[in-house]
Amino acid sequence: MTVIPGGLRTLAIERAADGFVRLVFQVPDHRHNVLSREALEDLAAALDLLDGAPPTGVVIVSARPGSFFAGADLQRLAALRDAGQPALVDACDRGRRLFDRLSTSAYATVAVIDGVCLGGGLELALACDLRVATDEPHTALGCPEVKLGLLPGWGGTVRLPRLIGPGPAVEMTASGETCDGSAAERMGLVDACVPAGVAVESAIRLLAIRRRDGSIERRRSRMAEAVTLDPVEREFLESTAAAAILGRTGGHYPAPPAILQTILAGSAVDARAAARIESAAFARLAATPVAGNLLRVFAIGDRNRRDPGVADPLVAAAAPVIANPAVVGAGIMGSGIATRHLRSGFPLVLVDIDEQALTAAVPCILDEAAWDRRSGSADPTAALGHATRLRSAATLASCAGVDLVIESVTERPDVKQQVLADIERVVGPDTVIATNTSTNPIGRLAAGLEAPARFCGMHFFNPVRWMMLVEVVRGPATSDRTVAAVVAHAKRLGKVPVVVSDSPGFLVNRILMPYLHEAGELLREGVPAERIDRAARAFGMPLGPIELYDMVGLDTAFYAGLVLSAAFGDRIEASPVIPALVKAGRLGRKTGAGFYRYAGTGPHARPAGFDDRAGEVIARYAHPPRDTSDRVLVDRLFLPMLLEALRVIDEGLVRDVGDVDLAVIHALGFPAFRGGLLAWGDSLGAAEVVRRLEPLVDLGLRMQPTPRLLDHASSGRPFTP
Repeated sequence: MTVIPGGLRTLAIERAADGFVRLVFQVPDHRHNVLSREALEDLAAALDLLDGAPPTGVVIVSARPGSFFAGADLQRLAALRDAGQPALVDACDRGRRLFDRLSTSAYATVAVIDGVCLGGGLELALACDLRVATDEPHTALGCPEVKLGLLPGWGGTVRLPRLIGPGPAVEMTASGETCDGSAAERMGLVDACVPAGVAVESAIRLLAIRRRDGSIERRRSRMAEAVTLDPVEREFLESTAAAAILGRTGGHYPAPPAILQTILAGSAVDARAAARIESAAFARLAATPVAGNLLRVFAIGDRNRRDPGVADPLVAAAAPVIANPAVVGAGIMGSGIATRHLRSGFPLVLVDIDEQALTAAVPCILDEAAWDRRSGSADPTAALGHATRLRSAATLASCAGVDLVIESVTERPDVKQQVLADIERVVGPDTVIATNTSTNPIGRLAAGLEAPARFCGMHFFNPVRWMMLVEVVRGPATSDRTVAAVVAHAKRLGKVPVVVSDSPGFLVNRILMPYLHEAGELLREGVPAERIDRAARAFGMPLGPIELYDMVGLDTAFYAGLVLSAAFGDRIEASPVIPALVKAGRLGRKTGAGFYRYAGTGPHARPAGFDDRAGEVIARYAHPPRDTSDRVLVDRLFLPMLLEALRVIDEGLVRDVGDVDLAVIHALGFPAFRGGLLAWGDSLGAAEVVRRLEPLVDLGLRMQPTPRLLDHASSGRPFTP
């Protein structure tokens, strides 16, 4: 193998004796390969060199394990977005012209895909004549641009429908979902799926075969032409896909319908004309507020992925790496936390003094840990593998050798304090101890510990399987070492950790409670529950607040409300409606009756309408009715959340204001297309927020502008940096 010198920083050019050339990418300063400006310039320079001495064939491969290409450099995209639509169109055209060189060259090309191959990375692979994927679990191909409010802009909407058909192309790009190597082979996205150890050799052999039989030239010709689509087939695809997209997005996201129309329009013309359609559509989408908000959400998420949770990088680097965790408590939350550990590959000790509860929990944990989304059932082989790593016990002595214990027993502070003290007595001096609590102050729980520096909150959200956020709560005595270790561990579980200071309700419940409280006040004013929930869903929330009350459980909401009312009763008074419903045994879905009545009980019970008996309870605490326009409903529900978020920032509960938006998106389902709570406030403008609060200030302190809000209104500064 001869390395061709070229002074390139992101790739190496290797020429083999058989005349094949490998372009081996490894983009520095990134966790994954990304198509940065430098990587694109190096690819262009490499192709210039090869054009001077054409090889037998070119193999594009990554030297970075688990990463072919993760996509384009989004920081560059944000800068182009500010430059305007002509700059965006030009960037699309230049990138696509570069990739076109791979499919119009004098030599044939093949991409070897091992690891993530997303966005622009997939478009690079699509521009090659052939694609060979590995059968490794980490191999994933997809077009996630839609999740940023965009569509593929370097030929994805042009090449995909010509390769796999317009219908599958719409589904792949409009959903943003990924597929593994074998699924990609079945749909025709790749030409072969092979073990990683033979991928390059297989790619070269396949390229040689396809060059000899003329299939590469035939494919190049077909990829340049329009797609033959029967008018009836087109009409059916357009109507069904449009309906599915509307149902999936609620009409809030412009990218999916734009993807559908771009693919249909581009399929009807040749590839050159389709490229122009794609560039124009990309530029239009990139200029929308939704794309701006989603790009910002991605940016704050990327900052979170790189943030160790503490200011000192040396402390973060020296923090212990958790390898042998334990969970104490096999209830709903403890079982969910245990499942997440098993799915992430950890050995785990699960402890519960109730042997009957422990025995019942273990099979459910193993089934959920082994759940296969593609088959819709638990994989028995995977369940067996998880079982070998799960050790259950009814005594805390089993925690003696672990390096992290997550306590997840009942929310009663006296019980938690006793369990935590017992844990401390049996574990080693370096073991990190965490509590999964949504309401109990960490300082209070740490009062009985001899070494509170190694103790913090690790608040998971229910259901653990789906909820991404973990609040890492720093108590008064918690050390940086402890915080850094727990943040890193949460990331290895695939979660999004946000470090918050100890405060009643921490961050998420503190911001959520004004929303729920205001919904209760609206009910007392006679606004129908269905209308309140409908207004919240129209805003973009996955559930309305009344539905959320019933899902969380009115008893849980009651106890959380007591904690927050005790701390912030001047603006979040405990509603008499909730305890009255709890006293009547109406706890929500789990009992089949709350605000709504349900067909059955449990988390999957379906609502069957508002319950008149709940209405009778609400009527006992009625308020005089007020103006209830849809706009006012939205203001009543969400402006108190914004005011509470501004108070949170003033009190220094978060390390970065972006953490507020990240938390409400991942824990509450606040609509990402609005960019988060603070970004939504910016979309109104601080002065407009003050104006909208004016007719509501008689409701009390909860609707009165804070000093920070007034300062932003007078200066014109945004809430977000």
